[in-house]
Amino acid sequence: MKIDLNVLSEKQTETTVNQTKMRLSENAASMVFQMFTKNIYSNPIGTVVREITSNCFDSHVEANVKALVLIKKSFDNQTQTHYISFIDYGMGMSPDRVENIYAVYFESTKRSDNQQIGGFGIGAKSVLAYKRSTGHGQGEYDNSFYVITVFNKMKYYYCIFEGQESPVISLLHSEPTNERNGTEVRIPVLEKDLNSFSSEMIRQLYYFENIIFEGFDDNDILTNEYQIIRGKNFLYRGNECLNTMHVCLGRVAYPIDYNVLGLNSSDYNLPLALKLEVGDINVVASREQLDYSENTIKVLKKKLEEAKAEIIDMLNKQYDNIVTLKDYFNFQNDFGVLTFPNGVTLSVGSLIKKKDIDLTNFKYSFLAMPNDRELFNFFFETKKYGKKIKSRYCNRENFTGYNDVMKRTDAYYIENEFVRKVAKASYLNSEHGTYFIISRRNLLHGYMRTDIAQLFNVHLDNLVDTNGKPVAYVQNLLDMQEEYFDIIRENLENYDTIEVPAEFLVRRKKLNVLSAELRNTTISAKLFNGYDYNTKIKLDSLFKFKEPIFYGTTEDKYKLSCASTVFNELFDGSAIITSGYSYNSDEFNRNSKKGIIFIMLSKSNLKHIKYCRNAYHVDQFYNKMLYRKIDEITTNIQTIKIIEKYNSLNSLYKNEQFVQINDKWGNLISEVNNYIENLSVRKKDYYYIKDKLSQFVNIANIPLTDEQKKINMKIERLEELEKKNRNVLHYLSSGFFYNLDITLTDILKKIMIFN
Repeated sequence: MKIDLNVLSEKQTETTVNQTKMRLSENAASMVFQMFTKNIYSNPIGTVVREITSNCFDSHVEANVKALVLIKKSFDNQTQTHYISFIDYGMGMSPDRVENIYAVYFESTKRSDNQQIGGFGIGAKSVLAYKRSTGHGQGEYDNSFYVITVFNKMKYYYCIFEGQESPVISLLHSEPTNERNGTEVRIPVLEKDLNSFSSEMIRQLYYFENIIFEGFDDNDILTNEYQIIRGKNFLYRGNECLNTMHVCLGRVAYPIDYNVLGLNSSDYNLPLALKLEVGDINVVASREQLDYSENTIKVLKKKLEEAKAEIIDMLNKQYDNIVTLKDYFNFQNDFGVLTFPNGVTLSVGSLIKKKDIDLTNFKYSFLAMPNDRELFNFFFETKKYGKKIKSRYCNRENFTGYNDVMKRTDAYYIENEFVRKVAKASYLNSEHGTYFIISRRNLLHGYMRTDIAQLFNVHLDNLVDTNGKPVAYVQNLLDMQEEYFDIIRENLENYDTIEVPAEFLVRRKKLNVLSAELRNTTISAKLFNGYDYNTKIKLDSLFKFKEPIFYGTTEDKYKLSCASTVFNELFDGSAIITSGYSYNSDEFNRNSKKGIIFIMLSKSNLKHIKYCRNAYHVDQFYNKMLYRKIDEITTNIQTIKIIEKYNSLNSLYKNEQFVQINDKWGNLISEVNNYIENLSVRKKDYYYIKDKLSQFVNIANIPLTDEQKKINMKIERLEELEKKNRNVLHYLSSGFFYNLDITLTDILKKIMIFN
């Protein structure tokens, strides 16, 4: 960072009074060392990660090398010590540089260069702020670390530690070497702090490229596989750093205090970093936050608007490519989703409105486009077949257009007149219950003039000219209809080309030859809906049942109970057939349209199952039904894991007033609480069905998302704090701390252990 130490102010002050230069007291050195070793950093671990990694990159810049920076976690079996090392392959340090630069506070080689991040001359010493408890007593700790540096074929081993009056750097050993120049800062780390180091590496190094992480396992959530997208005014890597627009100064991420800028943070809810070079704005001495000078505020406001303008321009250019009808539908569905060249997407719709988009290149831009459902129903007839619907409304009401065309499997199209085939209809009925047949409407019928007027606000005297050819406007509609029908052809199956499977025809034939005596036979069974119900069912009712049947014998009773309970919670519980349809086959079939059966049969009656249309053993419940909900299941089980872990904490470690006892831990509690408050187990009672789900889904192996892993590590830190203070606090009342008054706060400040 370029810093001019000779100029404190551009303004000259005149005075008629004698001038005296202010200076440090002779006894100030120890106080200064204390201040810049212990007290200046509110987040020592984060500072160590940021400052030492920055020094590695600065060394590469100074040496003009393109090497990767290595951050390595290791364990020394002999000393039972964990280490984290920050390794560069840049300049290395000669003994003279160690003595006159590295060992001197406020001395730096980086003040004439904005390509380097440092400049204050204190970052390299920040490791001394990481204090490891020795266990010998309160306030006793070790903050030593090692520097191993190679310079001109010599390798030097140093230990830096806190002395009586000031930090000390001690040369332990030196030896000749053929290794390239470079420096390793090797830090002993307490096992309980490893997760904190990993979390801070994610947050502090989010926009650092060319880093290799070695020795970290999957639980550390660190990866060597990521990509930073670089705009003219912004950077984007993902959503894990900050949800509002923030600053990337050089490589270091800083949040923006929008209150200081007089702006509303909700207007900048994008996970983008403003791209600023070192020296564009300043940071405070600890480098933990921005220094909000008048210049900083001016630069940030200008950069925020430039970044927003750039995003809007990129979005407009993306929509220049809207030409076809499919392009237009995708634009409507994914409006505001910016796609970067590498395929990564970002939702930026809050910055722009649809009416502000220029759709000049869209081939039908001259039309007043209705919504997709109206357009679909104007172009096509959609008739419903199979299960009869007791409704006086239009058959088209359950088919909404483009999105249904792209995702539904129960619709088919016909090119010409619909000719219904009995076997084919029976097969589709067994597959879907209800299915749709789509055909084109004749846009040249006279009554279409009314539809055109209502939908497109265009009044036509005639649909065809004197030669019988469509007028220009109608021809454009015919072209659009054909293009839409091409989309249907690409995504749906032609009814006329469907082949009925041979096994379906065989089963259908078997049913036709079953004797009336067998059909009228009544068997005993249990039907499940969370509970089991004894009932009697006529076989003919089972044979005619068109919806899924999940069956089992006595050995499968618990699984059937679990499956029915899970279905009741995750699907439509009213669809489950239970009892009350014992003897009247017609009544059973009328109600059987509700949807699904979970049934336990005797082994002697299993032979009848082969005549049922959609009968599956309960072991197939996941493959046939539950897989549809796997995304919802995964999300909610992940959420439950986090909530249950959080709920196990003592109330003290969830109390927002904890910040009165300790800022650092209070802020961590607030961060965890805010995350938990925004969580919800959605829609269904997953707490109730979690154990029953485990019969079909391996819940224990559902992994947490990266974001959840981060918050999980924060909760684990609170668990460690709770464990550490359990013996200290055991004698205080009930152990629950809902109201932290002044007296209790003061007591906790004095007796709790925070390191």
